[in-house]
Amino acid sequence: MRSAHLFALLAAPVLAAVAPLASAAAPPAPRGDAVLVIGALHDLHLREPAFGYDDLDAAIRAFAPDVLVLEVRADELARRTVTPGRPEYPAVIWPLLAAMHVETVAMEPDGDLFEAISGEAGAAFDAMRQRDPEGAAALSRLAADVDSFLLAYWGDAGQVHDATTAALAGGVQSARFALAGPAFVQAQARWDDFMTGRALDAIRAHPGKRVMVIGSYKNRALLETALRKAAPDRVIDAAQWFRR
Repeated sequence: MRSAHLFALLAAPVLAAVAPLASAAAPPAPRGDAVLVIGALHDLHLREPAFGYDDLDAAIRAFAPDVLVLEVRADELARRTVTPGRPEYPAVIWPLLAAMHVETVAMEPDGDLFEAISGEAGAAFDAMRQRDPEGAAALSRLAADVDSFLLAYWGDAGQVHDATTAALAGGVQSARFALAGPAFVQAQARWDDFMTGRALDAIRAHPGKRVMVIGSYKNRALLETALRKAAPDRVIDAAQWFRR
């Protein structure tokens, strides 16, 4: 459900590979009140030369945010803990925070709300596995195959953040909704609404500041769309920014 949708089945190792590509130079910092939503690749950073850990680090430094909105719980942010499913935090973001003067905001639910939503989503997936094990296996294969396609498709960081990536990630999520059913749809909606609400609060509280939101390649477009509706003059196109 977090950017990689916490209760999606873990993908099997991806078989496709891409030829190593040179990392592009980091784009320039934009206007002083800009909002940029980027998508981390989680475990795929190590397999994607166009947007590896060094590129994620360079992008954050190039944007030079005053505020970083992160896809973690408040306790994870406070303690700089290991973040299951999001290896980019101990690998890149936690060390970077120690070197930057930047305000941070945690997007994810925590405490009782985290437990409630997680429990609802987990129960929905357990029920789906029991009633339709073949469908659950097909969903796992679909997620892995889409990751394989994306690794073949991505040639630069702009493509990681473009409409093709958003459409493919959205298709996988639509398949999850179709098979896991209304209880999962409702739980995911609560999770997404909480995160977008936290991001919206952050940009509204910092009208003259540069804000970077770090989601996932799987939910980045959802976050960007919600923020653009609220602050159309501030949100910049991530794919275009990376290509500058």
